[in-house]
Amino acid sequence: MELYNAYYQPLYTFGFRVHNNSQVVKDCIHEVFCELWSARATLPLVQQPRAYLFTYLKRKILKEVKVLSINAEEISDVQHGAEQSYEDMLVNAEQDAETAFKLRHFMSQLSATQQAILRLKYYENFTYEQIAAQLSLQPRTIYNKLHEALKIMRKCLRTLLAPMIFLFS
Repeated sequence: MELYNAYYQPLYTFGFRVHNNSQVVKDCIHEVFCELWSARATLPLVQQPRAYLFTYLKRKILKEVKVLSINAEEISDVQHGAEQSYEDMLVNAEQDAETAFKLRHFMSQLSATQQAILRLKYYENFTYEQIAAQLSLQPRTIYNKLHEALKIMRKCLRTLLAPMIFLFS
């Protein structure tokens, strides 16, 4: 904990210079300390902890950016049901396109890690453990990142729904 408190702010400042997405930097700092804690029994004695942490963080950020450069997949939501008129199908297609556009816009507000976690959890139905294994993260980190992503998505949805609530009240 002392190490975390002593180096968090300098690591954050340094990490933000490496990659300008603060959420990615925070996630990587968290992962660095989780990995160090997990491997604490087998770690060799480090003569220069500051240099070690900065190098570790830089490599972690670069790896994170490289691994998670996958864009969010297109959302294909096919509606099934009774036969519809051509006009109804056009209206539904337009609404689906608008919803997909807004969802992509909201997803772009998230870090690449959060996007990947949401995609794996909700579109590919992976468990937390499977997501952690695929992204080389700790399961607890997956819970935390998913929680943060959902908070951001809820906030975005509230801003979208606020004008609609006003219209119907």
